[in-house]
Amino acid sequence: MQGPIKTKPPRSGAPHLSREMSRLLAQLAKKSGAMDPRLAANWEEIVGPDLARLCRPLQTKTHGRAKSLEVAVANGAAGMQLNYKLSILQQKVNAYLGPNAIARVTIRQTGKAGLAQRSAYSEVAAPARNRADENPDAGDLETALNRMKALLKE
Repeated sequence: MQGPIKTKPPRSGAPHLSREMSRLLAQLAKKSGAMDPRLAANWEEIVGPDLARLCRPLQTKTHGRAKSLEVAVANGAAGMQLNYKLSILQQKVNAYLGPNAIARVTIRQTGKAGLAQRSAYSEVAAPARNRADENPDAGDLETALNRMKALLKE
């Protein structure tokens, strides 16, 4: 009689959807010059209510190693007020994102309609944490997809 039959080793599991999605979204955001989602979602908390009334973040641009933040204002008066407070705004953003994360802040006058528009990230709430989030192997794919659909609907 022959010995045991040799078979192929078992396949590794599928990659975690959250890791792959975050990597993909980060690449897309970098290509499009999109805003850091944390910055857009927490804008009023970061800069305070007085500066948040004057402006909102539009995008970050990379110039070599330095990053600049472009903010929108409704009119020239708001732009002039913000111009006097640019160093304070930059300090608050750098305190949140890390030292020297933003080297420069630029102002774009967009009118009331542009200022009223919120970024897609500003409406996103932090997802609720539960046991399945702490252990990615706990729970099944259907549960993860349902949570993802619920977040996209909000």
